[in-house]
Amino acid sequence: MMQKIQKFGGAMFTPVLLFAFAGVVIGLGTLFTTEVIFGPLAASDTMWYGVWNVILQGGWTVFNQLPLLFAVSLPIGLAKKQNARCCMEVLVCYLTFNYFVNTMLSQWGGFFGVDFSAEVGGSSGLAMVASIKTLDMGMIGALLISGIVIMLHNKFYDVELPEWVGVFSGSTFVYMIGFFVMLPTALLACLIWPHVQDGIRAFQVFVANAGLVGVWIFAFLERALIPFGLHHLLY
Repeated sequence: MMQKIQKFGGAMFTPVLLFAFAGVVIGLGTLFTTEVIFGPLAASDTMWYGVWNVILQGGWTVFNQLPLLFAVSLPIGLAKKQNARCCMEVLVCYLTFNYFVNTMLSQWGGFFGVDFSAEVGGSSGLAMVASIKTLDMGMIGALLISGIVIMLHNKFYDVELPEWVGVFSGSTFVYMIGFFVMLPTALLACLIWPHVQDGIRAFQVFVANAGLVGVWIFAFLERALIPFGLHHLLY
């Protein structure tokens, strides 16, 4: 069990390797577009600002799409066969899941207790994933969906279908099953996740306002999760 958890933690670490370069690009882009430091040269109407702003926005790619990156990266370490195919299957199923959530909340947001007309971010509980307005499930949601699809891939990828429907074998068969699995998964997310968000916010407020006790709790959880490679979830 310990080895499996550590393997999961190691698979999660793959996107983290991109942070160093992305962070340097963001740092430089922010520095060179700060008018306080570079004066009129960094004014928003100059070519200098425009060029560095393009670079800066590109640097935010990794951090703006973290859930997507974690979802796609997990199969690299956990898929038992055809890892690249599994990455594609996870990508399309994760997007499908978010489109389902988007449509359910846009039609029945009041039933789920979600104000879907609110702006993303802040306390709205909403986020943008690949330009899809959806629930802000962060890494947890991405890893959950990725884990489900990886299990489907490991179980059904090699299923041999009759020759007359052979075109639906392999990744197509996994996606077909994943498509219908994502429907109840999206429904459960709409029902349950808003309450999970309330709990996460309460925990954040408690840690932030508990002084030394809050620091101790955060440090303890971080240290406790490091052997499993899961401390990134806490961040």
